[in-house]
Amino acid sequence: MAEPFLILETDPAIEGLWVAIETARAQSYPLTGAAFRLTRAPQTPYEALDAAARELDFQPLGPHWIEVPQRIAVKIATHIIAHDLAYPDEIVPAAQASELAGRVLALVGPQARYFTNGAVSGEFAIYDMHGNEVIGWRSLSDAPFDHGLFALDDRRVIVLWAEDAP
Repeated sequence: MAEPFLILETDPAIEGLWVAIETARAQSYPLTGAAFRLTRAPQTPYEALDAAARELDFQPLGPHWIEVPQRIAVKIATHIIAHDLAYPDEIVPAAQASELAGRVLALVGPQARYFTNGAVSGEFAIYDMHGNEVIGWRSLSDAPFDHGLFALDDRRVIVLWAEDAP
């Protein structure tokens, strides 16, 4: 039997990070956080992203993933920790959300690439790697709104995902 392409990481420090985010967001819906170790290099980034999406029972996007620069990835991660998708209410104070987002993004190395499903909400625009503004989104789940970030480096896929409760 072949070794799996992705293995869910169960490092207590990573699990502790997901618990810290869930605790901070206790007044709202939980986020999905996951770290997967790659057992081999993917043929394309989409292969790894789609495999991680499937592991979480999300719809893979194939070539429709939108690659974003790190500065936008930081904004996306901070926003989904701090806010609900459908409402502008702040759930987690901005400074705390920023610190938690930084911890999530620190799980990948400096050569990481960042991907999302589009632009759902927030006070900032989302731009792709070519500087084009992203309008709209493709859902990964059955939730009315879903948005988040997949980060990929040569050893891991990190997922931080929000699904607005129906």
